[in-house]
Amino acid sequence: MRMEKIITHIMIVASVVSSLAYAEDNQWPIPDWEVAKSGSNMNSKQCQEFKIFSTLSDQFLTDGLIVIKDGKIQYEYYDSKYGINKVHPLWSITKTITGVLLGIAVRDGRINLDQAVEEFYPNASRDNNFKKILIKNLLYLDTGFIWDEGKLDVLENPLVKMLYGSGHSDMVNFALSRKIITNGPGYKWNYSTAVPTITMGVLKKVYSNDEYVESPWRNLFNPLGMKDVIFERDLKGTFIGGASAFATPRDLAKIGYLFLNNGVWNGEVILPPEWIKTMLTPSPGYLSPGTVITNIKDDGVFGGSIWLNRAVKKGLGKPYPNSPDDMYLAIGFMGQFLIMLPSQNMIIVRTGHDREFHNKLDAFVSRSLSCFYDPKYKVGKVLPKESIKLSLEEIVRNIKNVFQANMLQGSIAKTVCSCHLASGIDISSCLEKNHITFSKLFTKITVDKSFEYNGKISVLVRLSRLAKIFAQHSTKMAKAYYDPDHPEYGCTLK
Repeated sequence: MRMEKIITHIMIVASVVSSLAYAEDNQWPIPDWEVAKSGSNMNSKQCQEFKIFSTLSDQFLTDGLIVIKDGKIQYEYYDSKYGINKVHPLWSITKTITGVLLGIAVRDGRINLDQAVEEFYPNASRDNNFKKILIKNLLYLDTGFIWDEGKLDVLENPLVKMLYGSGHSDMVNFALSRKIITNGPGYKWNYSTAVPTITMGVLKKVYSNDEYVESPWRNLFNPLGMKDVIFERDLKGTFIGGASAFATPRDLAKIGYLFLNNGVWNGEVILPPEWIKTMLTPSPGYLSPGTVITNIKDDGVFGGSIWLNRAVKKGLGKPYPNSPDDMYLAIGFMGQFLIMLPSQNMIIVRTGHDREFHNKLDAFVSRSLSCFYDPKYKVGKVLPKESIKLSLEEIVRNIKNVFQANMLQGSIAKTVCSCHLASGIDISSCLEKNHITFSKLFTKITVDKSFEYNGKISVLVRLSRLAKIFAQHSTKMAKAYYDPDHPEYGCTLK
């Protein structure tokens, strides 16, 4: 056993040394990315088609796009509202960032994957399955918590409740209160925005208070020179690890470059190579017979807080057939992409505001490769849209529910605060880009710059007279606040 440990240690050291030697030849984006002088032939047919598809289509609504190859920017685009220095919501890309932050805590010996979550959040009233949940289950999203983000009824959707409803003030304890499947952790993979937020709650217990609020910047963002990152928190001060980071495409690309360089950044090991391998290993719960995948193109392949493009379940193939097998990526709501292409030494970052984007991802990646890597690369097709049909009765019931639960007010207050005050976008564009322009009919949005709330700027949202037709009882005003003295924490829903 002792000899095995020694051999393992030697292999890890050798891997790190190898990574450092490889990294010495790299072009490091310090303080910022270098733009390639010659770059790709953007006048070629393939590149023109890539540009039209990626930036000029009303079916693929891109806010920002950057393609990096061999450590240099080959192509960059921003729409009229966003630019190089404006942060964009990353949504579920935040899950991957949380996985990286967990890896750094493991690197530093603060925590290990075989520790039980119960060590940090003891609960004597929970059953044995709760006691079996390990930190590794948080990383791989196979905790066993019952959680369905796809529910159309907002009163039943746990994600909406956690972010904007009854669970928003203490998201970790809301998430930990969920029931667990009978088979317990490890049996079934389940996509959840709550679980990475539990991870950030656990890290809050690992670090002291002062360490915790600074840890994302001290451990990751600052070493990589990510200058404008925002990481939002709930009212308990816990980082919302599943959904609420913001960054510019240039800054986000640096995390992609960290992955491509096996966790090494300019001679410093930020992430041990073994942790990169851990993240790029398919989730055990995903591989389990308990996880039934009916459509690989819809469900994807999940690793350790990151998506993979490998065929790992017999007979299902890979999610993106025209993209490289070794591609891995972080994906966020409304089409946020952080795409790593190791064999091509490429990174693609795309921010957008699409209602539907999964059906275009393979076509987007393959078009990128045909432009920047190989003109003969086979271009994938856009897949048919998936339509969601609701009856008029269901629509009216949902409208009533969202008003009465105060979730509409809360979601708009938080969204407008983050978009307008943190990202610097005008309110009308914020509503349009988040597909909530209807809120002008149902709500009154006020930005209070009087600093009445401990020096913070507030966004207040009340229901309009029209909305009160649907609301059967008195409803509350919602408030989200932004602290100009700490812009790095963005907005918090009060």
